Amino acid sequence: MKIVEEKLLFPLDKSKKSIIKKIKRPLAIVITLLLVFALIIGLVIFIIPQLSDSIETLVSSIPEYLKSLEAMMNNYTASVDIFNEVWNQILTMWKDILQVLGQVTGTLVTQVLSITIGVTSSIINFFIGMILAIYMLASKEKLVLQIKKIMYAFMKKHFVDKAIEIGKIANFKFSKFIAGQCTEAVIIGILCFVGMLIFSMPYPLLVSVIIGVTALIPIFGAFVGTIPAVFIIFMYSPITAFWFIILIIVIQQIEGNLIYPRVVGNSIGLSALWVMFAMMVGGSLFGILGMLIGIPLFGVAYTVFGTVVNEKLIEKKIQVSCNEDNLEDETIEDTSKNEEE
Repeated sequence: MKIVEEKLLFPLDKSKKSIIKKIKRPLAIVITLLLVFALIIGLVIFIIPQLSDSIETLVSSIPEYLKSLEAMMNNYTASVDIFNEVWNQILTMWKDILQVLGQVTGTLVTQVLSITIGVTSSIINFFIGMILAIYMLASKEKLVLQIKKIMYAFMKKHFVDKAIEIGKIANFKFSKFIAGQCTEAVIIGILCFVGMLIFSMPYPLLVSVIIGVTALIPIFGAFVGTIPAVFIIFMYSPITAFWFIILIIVIQQIEGNLIYPRVVGNSIGLSALWVMFAMMVGGSLFGILGMLIGIPLFGVAYTVFGTVVNEKLIEKKIQVSCNEDNLEDETIEDTSKNEEE
């Protein structure tokens, strides 16, 4: 919404009519929501037909697979007596099989009801979340002002000043993290598209879009997108699906060790080493949630701690410099002595 306001609707600020200036925020919210829904609907329209075609191909191929399996089993069991005995036991256990099928059917009905209730609850939560999001976006400045008033009224001023400063750093770091994550997703989608074109794999654009969208999830997002992508390619050629898995593993290694630390790390001011460190520590402490927010949180802590360290050095009037080519050339200068001289 901020991008829409600053880059698209900025001419409205020059208008002399107050009513035009007032519609800037509602118009920005509407445009933002339309863009988000258009992106989601476009992806669904683009991906769902391909998935449905693959499922139809699979369903139409199942009878052929069953016939081949049945012929293979008949040929094999004809030469092995033990399989004949097992087959006869299965035929005599048809009552037990029907009973088990009945139990499974009852369980499926229960699961269907549970899923229906869950879907209904999710739809309600979605609309409530949308309403809250619109209200918060429309009056975000007022909400921030109210929070500041409450904090200054019940807390010490120096503590609130420091908390607000950290909040600004967190806002900046998380915004840059999201931008870096989107950039990284575009890069990995392009790499997948180029790789599939080089090796003449089917559906390169569709599969690359799936991989790029799921890559928005840090670290393991591309592997999540690999599942439907492999399914689509498998319907075309099982061997090609195998080579696609190899391609994704290679791309994921390049992305995880080279692209992600540099793109996301540079966007929030962290080196590749600290990005990898934040991912490992966040994942080990808090699992998936730690992987999602570990990097921006570490970026906030890194900036705050660096500020404190620099303030302490300034108080002690010490300057520290280091030659990157030779660590032995490290120099520590006490500026207080120079000032006394």
